Amino acid sequence: MALGFNPNGLNEKENSHQKWWGFCLFKYAMRMSNSKPLTKHERIRRVTILCCHAMRNIAFYRAGWRGKQIRVKEQYDVAANSNFLDVAILDWCKLFADKDGKHHWKKVVEDRAGFEVGLYSHLKISKKEFKVYVRDVLKYRNKFLAHLDDERVMYPPKLRLARNAALYLYDYLRCDPVASGSIVNVELTGKRFYAALYAHALFVSVKK
Repeated sequence: MALGFNPNGLNEKENSHQKWWGFCLFKYAMRMSNSKPLTKHERIRRVTILCCHAMRNIAFYRAGWRGKQIRVKEQYDVAANSNFLDVAILDWCKLFADKDGKHHWKKVVEDRAGFEVGLYSHLKISKKEFKVYVRDVLKYRNKFLAHLDDERVMYPPKLRLARNAALYLYDYLRCDPVASGSIVNVELTGKRFYAALYAHALFVSVKK
């Protein structure tokens, strides 16, 4: 064989270990394939967690900037700030952009028409404008984040609409009489959650 490779070259101990590991992988795959789908309670909880993750990373990203200037220009901080943006976009897309995804808001909201009316009113934009924004966010994710295509110029999306949409979805579920039973700290508003994390990140940035 090329490079001296011998497919039967494992000693007895190594071969036994390989078989054991293969058996473990097989059992794990079987267990996962037979696992029950998430309950509605679990799905709502995951959606609210994604809302919090998106808000947290947006807060951390925005706190790293003073106007158009990044506050701390050390490479570690610049990289961390960029990562906050990217993770926020990934989580936000699961909630609002991936229509066939398992955690899109339509999977947990019963009154979809009412939710959309409230969302666009909260964001102070039309449905068409929101679709354009979602398209721009998806372009950043698909062309530069999840993949790297041939576009020469990258335009990271503005995050105000993303933040406010995540806030609205979180508070909508928090105030829903049924969905609220799936949220751990139902008294904490999205606005207070975001403000606390922004203040924390700002304090850390200023200290440096």
